[in-house]
Amino acid sequence: MKRLFTILLILAALGLCAICIVQWKREVGLRLEIESLTGQLNSEHEARLAAEEQVEVYKQEIGRITQLREEVEAKLAEATERLGVLSDDLIGRGMSIAVLMQEIRGMEVELTHLRPLATQGAESVEERNEAVAQQNSAIQKQNEMLKQVAAERDAAISKFNAQVKAYNELVEKYNALAKKQ
Repeated sequence: MKRLFTILLILAALGLCAICIVQWKREVGLRLEIESLTGQLNSEHEARLAAEEQVEVYKQEIGRITQLREEVEAKLAEATERLGVLSDDLIGRGMSIAVLMQEIRGMEVELTHLRPLATQGAESVEERNEAVAQQNSAIQKQNEMLKQVAAERDAAISKFNAQVKAYNELVEKYNALAKKQ
């Protein structure tokens, strides 16, 4: 009987060894799975941190682009206002040039009426000469005023062209920014 107990004891020991081996293999598999899951968790955590950093970068970029857009819109409004003022000024100067030209034509008509009278007498010649001299000085003054108005008009047109060029550049920049968004 002793032998039977010994065999049973050996079989029990071998059974326990087999159970230990099975548990050891199962534990190894579980540890490998835990390490795999831990690696996945760490990689997901790093990806989340990278995504949060990218979100911050995007927020800063959105703020910068918003500020640029506001600046461009303000400059656009200012340029539009100045363009309207310059257009009104050009229209007003064009009207004053037309009035001065009308006065010059009126004086030319007066001169044509005064020429036949010059032949009537010597004393009337001096009076007519004075009238013609006054008219000539008036015409010269008007010509000078006309030249000055034309120069001012040219300067205003130059400014207007520069404003339009700046406005067009501003619109191109705004459109480029708008396309990026």
